[in-house]
Amino acid sequence: MALFRYPLWTALLVGVELTQIGEFSFVLVRIARSSGLVGEDVYNATLAASLLTILLNAALMRFAPDWVRRNRMRTESATAEPDLELRSHVVICGFGRIGSLVGQALEAFSIPHLVVENDPEIIKALRARNVPCLFGNAAHLTILERAGVVHARLVVITVPENGPASAAVRNVRKLNRTVPIIARAHRAADREILLSGGATRVIQPEIEASAVLVANALRYLSLPESRAQAYVETLRAGLENMRPVSLAGDLPLLEEVTVGKFCDEGQTLPQARVRERFGATVVVVTAPTGETLLNPPAATTIRSGDRLRVFGLAKQIADFAAYVCADNTSGFAVPHKRTSP
Repeated sequence: MALFRYPLWTALLVGVELTQIGEFSFVLVRIARSSGLVGEDVYNATLAASLLTILLNAALMRFAPDWVRRNRMRTESATAEPDLELRSHVVICGFGRIGSLVGQALEAFSIPHLVVENDPEIIKALRARNVPCLFGNAAHLTILERAGVVHARLVVITVPENGPASAAVRNVRKLNRTVPIIARAHRAADREILLSGGATRVIQPEIEASAVLVANALRYLSLPESRAQAYVETLRAGLENMRPVSLAGDLPLLEEVTVGKFCDEGQTLPQARVRERFGATVVVVTAPTGETLLNPPAATTIRSGDRLRVFGLAKQIADFAAYVCADNTSGFAVPHKRTSP
């Protein structure tokens, strides 16, 4: 390991992996016994040693990685800058592709910031550039304390895994009840968990991409900026499952429709041809059980009792509401009552 410049911790983990005897050893010792090269005593001793190493390896693989991680964190943190007394700074938890772009922006505006990262290579590179950083898991309360979250002006959490990200949000909120927290989420369920844990704003890449794409399309068409912005904000509110919004004029609305009994119950959204027939878009589906789908996929079915968040013009939404609220036999249309913001 020293020859290839790997750290001691990597050598320890590799050593743990190698504690178990290889399967090829069984083949070799069996052939050796059949050839008369080894006796029964050696063969039995090899089998016993194999069994012991298998049991030992299972125990080591369960506990050794966490032990190595904790001690590595302690050692690396000890070699970090001892007095990171930053105030009114930004704490970036996770310095991958997204976190590094945030750090680059903060550097461009000379805003003091500190990075919390558990990749030793990233920490090594940051220290080479004299960027304040801590090696460790941002989900741990002690790491966040050392990062000065108590005195931070903003915390940005770009950790990709939802478990550590939600733990980081909760622990940041334990240390500082007022600091703004911006977090990233990949799924709607993750977004709700982060918001309930105390995040101020949660960014979903898919939603942002949709909103930015629409905004750029409207900008290239030279539409009035205020109307285009209002449209994009209404669309964003729908995709983020915010409360219904009604705007003045002929701009689209975001309203909630409750599904009654209708003739096409059980059809998927493409089968019902909602966009083609009504021009409206279903951006959120909430089942009676409480399960919520943001930006529902094509396989989503419409069933009685579902609450649908619909984005479109007033007439489009009214026509759609009449469709999903119509009785199977009478065809009578009852649109859902509009909800004010």
